[in-house]
Amino acid sequence: MKEVVTAKDRWMVLIGYVLPIVFPLTLFNIVVTVVYWYVAPYQSPFFDHHMRENINAQISYQIYLLLSFGLFLLLGWIGSMNLNWLPDLAHLSIPLFAMGLVGIIFIIIIAWWVVFVIAMIAAIAKKYFRFPLIIRFIK
Repeated sequence: MKEVVTAKDRWMVLIGYVLPIVFPLTLFNIVVTVVYWYVAPYQSPFFDHHMRENINAQISYQIYLLLSFGLFLLLGWIGSMNLNWLPDLAHLSIPLFAMGLVGIIFIIIIAWWVVFVIAMIAAIAKKYFRFPLIIRFIK
């Protein structure tokens, strides 16, 4: 027996995906989405699946950004130290690697937007969508 996904299911899921875009503040968007998921007057397997994926994706991307930013700060701090015992190439490579992490941070942010748009399109098309490269905290 195939599940029927109604227009209300799709709208409820779309609202859930728009909330983190409207509230892009770190951790606040996760809280708003969790509150929406539990307070929403409408529940269905389609809605539950998408909200779980949404929250897992947000938590995972926040962790990825936090780790990238922390590594950027650590490498920037190491690069600013007086490391005369290192060869000249190492003096140059540490700050360059730290600057490369800035690019990775921008890639993570852009990937977040792109994947959320793809998830919205999948919800409109009545498809179950699984985010790539996320940690599934909520099963």
